[in-house]
Amino acid sequence: MKLAILGTGKIVDEVLPVLKEINGIELSAILSTPRSLEKAQKLAKIYGISQASSDYDSILANPDVDTVYVVLPNHLHYDYAKKALIAGKHVICEKPFTLTLAEFEDLAKIAEQNNRILLEAITNQYLGNFAAIKGNLAKLGDIKIVECNYSQYSSRYDAFKRGEIAPAFDPEKGGGALRDLNIYNIHLVIGLFGKPEKVQYLANME
Repeated sequence: MKLAILGTGKIVDEVLPVLKEINGIELSAILSTPRSLEKAQKLAKIYGISQASSDYDSILANPDVDTVYVVLPNHLHYDYAKKALIAGKHVICEKPFTLTLAEFEDLAKIAEQNNRILLEAITNQYLGNFAAIKGNLAKLGDIKIVECNYSQYSSRYDAFKRGEIAPAFDPEKGGGALRDLNIYNIHLVIGLFGKPEKVQYLANME
């Protein structure tokens, strides 16, 4: 896999050391905004990435890139993934895949038409503990209630209280708890029990 990383945020800082150690992955490019290009160049030097650029078209035109990993704010996932698929690249996209079902269905259609792989970068359903739970569900009898809680103190929360609204908290940019941490709960429950018959969502605004 000849991989281009789209983004220079916190997830990229965490995932690059892991990717560097995986056999079969070649880190070929990293995309940044113009204001973060210096950081991208620094990361490229540290991890041996051959191209650091704020020009997405130049990365998509790079023959040494066959897969794009979209690690951008939620509202940008669809556009950047779509452009990569159309350019003939495989796509790994951070969660949430897209903000709407229609966007996802469009990406899936383009991927199929171009014979490209399209993956969401979420791993909980491929872990051994998940397989163990699913394999033993029948032993638990008739399950009537499942309660999930995935909570943490956001590294961006103090800035949020000061009025600095990061994309992760901005509804206009696909932010909010439902699309951020809670997506792990949704993946877990649907993975175990299948597609829900109905859905109701009430936000806790306290």
